[in-house]
Amino acid sequence: MKSSASVQPYRIVRQRASTYPVYVGAGLLASAGSIVADLRPHGRKFLAATDRGRELFENRLLRSFAKDIAWITMEDGEANKTFETASALVTALIDAGVKRDSVVVAAGGGVAGDTAGFAASIVLRGIDLVQIPTTLLAQVDSSIGGKVGVNHAAGKNLIGAFHPPIAVIADTEALETLPRNELLSGVYESLKGGVIGDPELFELLEGSSSGVLRCEGSVLESVVRRSIDLKASIVEEDEREGDRRRILNYGHTIGHGIEAALGYEGLTHGEAVAWGMIAANAIACRRGVLSRETSSRIESAIRRYEPRAIPPLDRDALLNAMSRDKKFAEGKQVMIFVREIGQCDIVSDVTGDELRFGVSSVL
Repeated sequence: MKSSASVQPYRIVRQRASTYPVYVGAGLLASAGSIVADLRPHGRKFLAATDRGRELFENRLLRSFAKDIAWITMEDGEANKTFETASALVTALIDAGVKRDSVVVAAGGGVAGDTAGFAASIVLRGIDLVQIPTTLLAQVDSSIGGKVGVNHAAGKNLIGAFHPPIAVIADTEALETLPRNELLSGVYESLKGGVIGDPELFELLEGSSSGVLRCEGSVLESVVRRSIDLKASIVEEDEREGDRRRILNYGHTIGHGIEAALGYEGLTHGEAVAWGMIAANAIACRRGVLSRETSSRIESAIRRYEPRAIPPLDRDALLNAMSRDKKFAEGKQVMIFVREIGQCDIVSDVTGDELRFGVSSVL
């Protein structure tokens, strides 16, 4: 096991419920076991991953952890991010002898992190969790902030908890294994972050598409670090999504509806969010909140990464899926409208007519 003595956290996330280190860099899987052992020297470690994640990273993680570990696995894909999958993970933990001092180490993308994280939050009323995100989307978004959960037939992320990790370990070398669509899923989420709060992050992605697509380490590490800084600053201010944290939902209102209406097939989460951003901007322009020039610049940056077109989809089915979103109340939607790159507003009076207009702009 490689010593963690020389491995320093990139950032400490300080939330009211917990404070935890975030490690970012190339080759960190080799140090993951020692980082976790330093934080929790006792208790058995359970490595939770999808079958694909285990195939990709088993050898490196086994060398890293070196001793008493057990694997628990789940099927990959957003369609498997369900309560049934989380329940099966809980059963596997119990069968393997989980104790109160055990640690779940969730290695993989957002599906693994969210689902295994939710299982960790409910087994034995909650045990420690370490996130090892291996996709760009998970590194820049889902591993930070402490939200874990699963989807329901009625909508995305309707079952969940706030269960912050004791550490996040983001190895940027793992991104080299990503299929193009999975890499781009994270790019769109980072673009979202740049639009709502970090113009320099937006400009980095806007001007470095070739480096991103070639998985250049220095470019991707800069994207990951800036994205983590932005999200950490937001969740530190608003831990439980009471106010400012809601700006992270830019593009997600219509994006989540697209995902649900498609049965979580045909587009990645990031692609759905990208189309949701374009749709939200159309509504913001109609209201006069956002200039068409800025809207076009954001859309051009998104299209530079060539999101796949939305598969054939009935508009009413999409609107119906959106009505089950947890942000929907009293016939109106809460949405995030951009004013300019780096600045946005939380709007709580979006009408059904406006939603239909936004949806029509992308279908």
